[in-house]
Amino acid sequence: MSETMDRANEIPHPRGQRALIGHERAELAVLEALRSHRLGHAWLISGPAGIGKATFAYCVARFLLADTSAFERAITASSLDVALGDQAAKRIAARAHPDLFVLERTVGKTGKLRNEIIVDDARRAISFLQATSGQGAWKVLIVDVADELNHNAANALLKIIEEPPGQSLVLLLANVAMRVPATIRSRCRMLQLSPLTETQIVEVVRNLPVGSSESEAAITAAAALANGSAQRALRLLEEQAAIFATLTLEALEAPAALRRASCQKLLTKLGPRTEGASYDIVFDTLFDWLQARAISQVGHSTVHAQAAARLWIRIDSRKREADIYNLDKRALVLTSLNEVAELAS
Repeated sequence: MSETMDRANEIPHPRGQRALIGHERAELAVLEALRSHRLGHAWLISGPAGIGKATFAYCVARFLLADTSAFERAITASSLDVALGDQAAKRIAARAHPDLFVLERTVGKTGKLRNEIIVDDARRAISFLQATSGQGAWKVLIVDVADELNHNAANALLKIIEEPPGQSLVLLLANVAMRVPATIRSRCRMLQLSPLTETQIVEVVRNLPVGSSESEAAITAAAALANGSAQRALRLLEEQAAIFATLTLEALEAPAALRRASCQKLLTKLGPRTEGASYDIVFDTLFDWLQARAISQVGHSTVHAQAAARLWIRIDSRKREADIYNLDKRALVLTSLNEVAELAS
């Protein structure tokens, strides 16, 4: 496979994916809420990037906006799937459904994608919810992702969540729920999606067009390193990115005497081009390692667990700045590896 292959166009957008793999518990939670007529007006759907949060949100939207009553179908439904020929589902896949709005980052005046969701876009989402719809029809707003709302956008959205219009539903997606303002979190029903199993990741990848060109061994190896994320597995299949995950782990876990050499080995492999899957995989692996350490410290050392969490946030903030302002990413990789190693020592 060519190292320069761009897979972006080979992966279907979540709005067009019908197969939801690995989130049966979450589906049941929505169905039970519909059966009891207690769906609420806002759900915060959280979990690591790439596990299917957006796919799940579009499944909920399709179920609510389908041609027949969602409450009636929920009584006997075992999943959120809708009929293949449903017109609402087709319109959602075509981005043409008038009762669905997706609030996400937009392109700014510079022609580049903004690094946050701005208040003007949040106001457009609010106007959408406040507009009248067909009699008895649902209106669904998907916020993808709520971690990226800037302060003003979050405050604007809070007002509509506090006083929602009738029969409207806001689905806020978050990679890290604690990044969403507490004022919004407290007004949402929380739904944590679990990471996928290795078997489920293999199934997800195999169901995508890009999976048909990969060997079973390559997909299985990527799934084993993906830490529950199908998106991560797809990155690992790009540019031999699994090598970078392995080298990053070696650098993180190397004894002090060998740490410098391990870091240099990784930087040499990265080379001068620190874009794309390889660069993302280095930080994905680093964040996974930090997260695992923070979790392992809970109950043993609150101070160490909090230190790991704070470092995670600090490094993530620096990475975001480096992505936005095109800063020296090789230096960022080295600094981050050293800070994490010092925390572990």
